[in-house]
Amino acid sequence: MSFPGSSALVGRAAEVSVLLEAVRDPGIHTVLVAGEAGIGKSRLVGEFTERLGRDALVLIGRCPELGTGGVAFAPFLAVLRALVRQLGVQAVAALLPPRPALSNWLPQLAVHTGGAAVDADRVRLFGEILTVLEQSALTRPVIVALEDLHWADDASRELLTFLAANLADADALLVGTYRPGEAGPLRGLVAELRRNPGVRVLDLHPLTRHEVGRQLAALLGREPEPALITMVFERSGGNPLFVEALGQAPGRMPADLADLLLGFATGLDPVARTVVRAAAVIGSPIRHELLAAAVRLPDDELHTGLRELVDRHLLLTTGTGYEFRHVLIRQALHDDLLPAERLRLHTHITEVLSARTDSTDPELLGQLAHHAEAAGQLDKALTAAWSAASAVPATHPERLRLLEQVSALWDRVPAAATALHTTKLAVLEQIVDVASASGATEHGIAAADAALALIDTAAAATHAAPAALGGGDVEGEAAVGAERMARLLRRRAYLRATTGAGPGEDLARALALLPADPPSLERAEALVQSAAIRIFQGDAEGTAAAAGEALAIAEQFESDTLRARAHAHLGLAGSHDIDGALARFEAARRAAVAAADPRIVVDVATWESAVLVGAGRYRAAIESVQRGLRAAHESFRFAEAAPILLVKWAQALTALGRWDEARAVVDDTEFESMPPLSRAALLLCFGRIGLAQGDTDRVENAVAVARRLLGESRWALQYRLELAALISESALYRNHSRTAVVELTALSAGPQALATLSAHPHEAWPLLVLAVRIPGAPPELVALADSLLTTSPVDAAYRAVFTAHLTGSAARWSDAATAWRDLERPYDEAASLLGLAETAAAEGDLIAAETALRSAADIATRLDAVPLREAAAQLAEHSGLLWHENGSPVRRLSAETARRLPGGASERAAAGASKVQGDSASGRYGLTPRELEVLRLVAKGLSNRGLAAELFISANTAGVHVSRILAKLGVASRTEAAAFAHQHELLGARDGSE
Repeated sequence: MSFPGSSALVGRAAEVSVLLEAVRDPGIHTVLVAGEAGIGKSRLVGEFTERLGRDALVLIGRCPELGTGGVAFAPFLAVLRALVRQLGVQAVAALLPPRPALSNWLPQLAVHTGGAAVDADRVRLFGEILTVLEQSALTRPVIVALEDLHWADDASRELLTFLAANLADADALLVGTYRPGEAGPLRGLVAELRRNPGVRVLDLHPLTRHEVGRQLAALLGREPEPALITMVFERSGGNPLFVEALGQAPGRMPADLADLLLGFATGLDPVARTVVRAAAVIGSPIRHELLAAAVRLPDDELHTGLRELVDRHLLLTTGTGYEFRHVLIRQALHDDLLPAERLRLHTHITEVLSARTDSTDPELLGQLAHHAEAAGQLDKALTAAWSAASAVPATHPERLRLLEQVSALWDRVPAAATALHTTKLAVLEQIVDVASASGATEHGIAAADAALALIDTAAAATHAAPAALGGGDVEGEAAVGAERMARLLRRRAYLRATTGAGPGEDLARALALLPADPPSLERAEALVQSAAIRIFQGDAEGTAAAAGEALAIAEQFESDTLRARAHAHLGLAGSHDIDGALARFEAARRAAVAAADPRIVVDVATWESAVLVGAGRYRAAIESVQRGLRAAHESFRFAEAAPILLVKWAQALTALGRWDEARAVVDDTEFESMPPLSRAALLLCFGRIGLAQGDTDRVENAVAVARRLLGESRWALQYRLELAALISESALYRNHSRTAVVELTALSAGPQALATLSAHPHEAWPLLVLAVRIPGAPPELVALADSLLTTSPVDAAYRAVFTAHLTGSAARWSDAATAWRDLERPYDEAASLLGLAETAAAEGDLIAAETALRSAADIATRLDAVPLREAAAQLAEHSGLLWHENGSPVRRLSAETARRLPGGASERAAAGASKVQGDSASGRYGLTPRELEVLRLVAKGLSNRGLAAELFISANTAGVHVSRILAKLGVASRTEAAAFAHQHELLGARDGSE
């Protein structure tokens, strides 16, 4: 009994509408379709793309069943190949720069563009793919459909993340399908994408009984009996694929899923059965030429069999052959074959490929390796996999899988080294290199582990590791062996560090193997990597030593890339000499530009902004941040580099008292997509602002969430110290000094506690100020001030406050206020002025006291720092001081009265309500100040990426703002929004005051 398919799509009208609406909505760039196997994900995507018609460019890529260890970038390779087929090689080449990284993927491009540049990296590759898709979408919608993402490899998931974060300008839409129950590593990415406002997730649910009846009617061509509907609905569970399989044979229900799926092949002609079995062994997709050779049938019989399989919807046609309509059907047919049948087919396919394979065709060589291994011809599989790996470019995404196949086969093939003219160690080293370049971190670590274990085994056998690496002169081989081992240790340290686990002892071991004389580039690489680790451990001296030696080697070998990184780390290590540090960063920038390395340009801006914030040069830090964000946009690294830059921006704005701006650095949606450490750092900023303004609820929330985000990782130590300071100061504000004492005591407990604080003076000084303020605080914290370094003007200002608390001298409080004033930190200046007013009054200098009190109150009013205003009022009454505001003397205030002060919370709420009403009355159509700013730029013709670069936000966030503007104005396009803005004079106003 045959199971014909039906063209009717049942029960998915709402989902199709969501997909069609996503094409029209500029704020939506990604839709993920989730559902179990057979639920109709691919059928839904097919219906959606059919409704778009020829006006849209549809590019489809599928993840192979090989799983997460399979072909790197597999679905995107198919997408790019489809693009070349539809647009032509010349048209695609015209969209790319000379010598593009994509020519490694599509060798036919090299004829028009030249081969890939030697320094082509993943950032450049991803940027080129983004550019090609966006440029193609300028003339018509582009739909990129990625099927079976639950099988996506690591590299494909990373590229999907990049595109989802950056594909916001063009009329392009990413559509991905996946099975939630088999998502594995994809789960984390889906959770992250769900927080992105430009992403929609469609969860496909089983069909209802009524919908099962409609599907049966379409399949049978008649109205099904109610009993049949009930039977099929109960047995299928509403799964459309199972409904289709059960609908034709309700009287004999298959015992299990495999039998159910084999029902699709019931009643096939013997020729069609032969063809479909061979196709199941070949695997989807299936090239016509290979299938024809495998079945050994006359052409007319082959075509007849294929026609039946296509008509029965078992196979679908593609540009070069066929694919199974569903992977479950292929798997069931494959597993139904006897082992001997599968072996015979694999053996025959191996013979066909061996006879036809050109030694330079990596795709056919890869297929030969697969079938030869399945046929038990391991020696042939090994040589084919090695030849395939050697035939593709060094950074080709397929290379990793092929090399891993070679490694897996190595010990199963006698004399593998002789056959391939290489060593297993060399193969593992190549795997480490390719994995590092492609972001396959776990694969790289595993290969490095295996390589180092191989060296250790050889060393144990020969008592000399270098000599075990091969033949030749022992002394010469020893030098080569030491450097090879050091390089493996360094690469493993780097890969481990990217997982957050830290480098372990690998870097120290690598440096011990590499002599300082004669110098080598490998030693310089290890030194720079060591400098990066040391700076985060608070070891400025060690950082300077490692970076200085690396710079000397870089100069000798004239390596601009190493120069840039070494200068940058010297700048970080020398942050106590701010002018010297800035000179180092400038040298690093010049070297990075000379090396044409945008990654280092962004990194230098990040490190420079961190040093400037630490030194109290907040305005310069903001300029550096903005340079870094521009470079991140230009190099497609915004999603990766922006979080820490935005943190530094918020920290600088917080210090400058520009608190509303600090809170607006990221919006809620962008905040949720940031890494945990960056979110924690921003929450600490917001918590400090909340504490200054008396918003205890905001402080408690910030503390609770930041504590969870920071965890116990040693990489978060600096932020945990800041969190301890916030907790202690909040407790002090709420008169819970015991809580503050407990927090400070925990920091000073343990044999290394004070050494840890000494290694982080920027974070330690605020804690020492708290210790001197709180009765019962650990005396060792107060005593630490005698030895704690003062490495910046900010540290010096905290030392001045510490000294003022300790001495109670008006002169010392005056010094502290001056220090904060010079740093442009108004809140800290006002707090010190309050201390000055109190001590000056106690010393009898009422004029100085009233002057300081008035200045403190003025700053507190401007900042809306309610607790500081109330403290000033209380001091005025207790000390008999007066200062006048609006002609009335200020007296001691209750908390309730304080909230009614001009600038207090109650008035702020009233002002906010008034502002909203004013916006509506003045014809702002509900647009926020930020949306008005976006609208002005839209009216100038800026794209989403242009908006993002101008406003220092992500392209996704820009797209969300545009979508909200269109909705609020009731217009359909950016052009209409611009016209509406001009017509209603919305482009001149910048805030609610106009």
